Amino acid sequence: MAAPEHQTNHHQRLKVLVVDDDSIARKVIEKALTDEDYDLRFAENGEKGLELAFEDTPDLIVLDVEMPDLSGYEVCVQLRNDPRTVDTPVIFLSSHSSLRARMQGYEVGGNDYLLKPFEQPDLIAKINVLAKYSESKRSLKQQYDIAQQTAFTAMTATSELGEVMNFVEKSYELHTFEELALSLFSVTDRLHINCALLVISNDESLWFSADGVVSPLEQELIEMSDRSSRFVDFGARTIVHFSYVSILARNMPLDDPERYGRVKDLLPVLLTVVNAKANTLTAEQAVIEQSVQLKQSITQMKNRFYYFAKGLVDNNESSEKILRDMIQELTFDFLKLGLEEEQEEYVVARIEDAIDDALEKTDTSESLYHMLKLVLSNINNIVEQQESLVETFDKLRTKLDIEKEATEDDGGIELF
Repeated sequence: MAAPEHQTNHHQRLKVLVVDDDSIARKVIEKALTDEDYDLRFAENGEKGLELAFEDTPDLIVLDVEMPDLSGYEVCVQLRNDPRTVDTPVIFLSSHSSLRARMQGYEVGGNDYLLKPFEQPDLIAKINVLAKYSESKRSLKQQYDIAQQTAFTAMTATSELGEVMNFVEKSYELHTFEELALSLFSVTDRLHINCALLVISNDESLWFSADGVVSPLEQELIEMSDRSSRFVDFGARTIVHFSYVSILARNMPLDDPERYGRVKDLLPVLLTVVNAKANTLTAEQAVIEQSVQLKQSITQMKNRFYYFAKGLVDNNESSEKILRDMIQELTFDFLKLGLEEEQEEYVVARIEDAIDDALEKTDTSESLYHMLKLVLSNINNIVEQQESLVETFDKLRTKLDIEKEATEDDGGIELF
């Protein structure tokens, strides 16, 4: 009996098909991958490449763009139109580095793009990334189908605008970027639009996709496109940019101009809400993290103040004991000096007065107590203000959750 698909990927060598008319390029690739864990096959033109691909479906295809007869783009179109290779990852090789060239490769179904000439580690890295991407896509497909069905059942509005308005209302009760992305995708799924989402939070790029993964080429297209333009359209794809978020719609309905126009109008409305909520979540996370760090710092400061004060008090007690012991020793020494009783009493009294005066000047207990009390009072005020701010966020979230439950008990809001 044949091994399950997931076991095959782990125990068999990765099958890589290289399609390139340049013999030197084929030799370079063969040299780069021979010592790695790959099962290599080569084709010198597009026709031969298609024949080998359909004969024994590879795990990944490295495809040259500039070839006579059939170009790499034309080969990729045929690969995507055949059920045997429709999901096989394709890395395009090209000497052209423009955004337009990448868009064309993505338009025909490519998954990544590598410039010629390339370094061996770059090729290996891209192959390994796409291999993991393909495996993740397969494993997530079943989960995505279940999630999609759940999202469809949960939606109560029957119109596209109703879906958007429900999303606007629901956005107030979302507490994480993951919840925000899933809620957005539940709307775009109802619109029959497959999307990838980029959220920028604290200079970190967070990627989400309706089908579980965002390919490397999709990430490049979103990042390299002009962010000063609200829309970037190419083929059936549309990228929409806002300050903190960007969305890639993978399957705009070109065959239905009326629906295309509606979707084009609704996407910015959705992104306006997502952009504002992303900014709010970033601010909330910053406040909560700051509060945690502040509490830790204050705990450390209190401990240091305690040991500092204890050290001063201990030093004062030690100093007093040393001076008192000295008086006792001097009293015995006076007996040896043969001083008269009045002389001894006079000298001892002078020494005791000097010691009392010194101890009074070095006793910092009272002043230290007031200083620490003032400092700790200021610190506690800061902590209370920080806790009040965090408590405000928690109360707001609780209020929104209660309002949501009340709305659900009333049967929801009828928009139409």
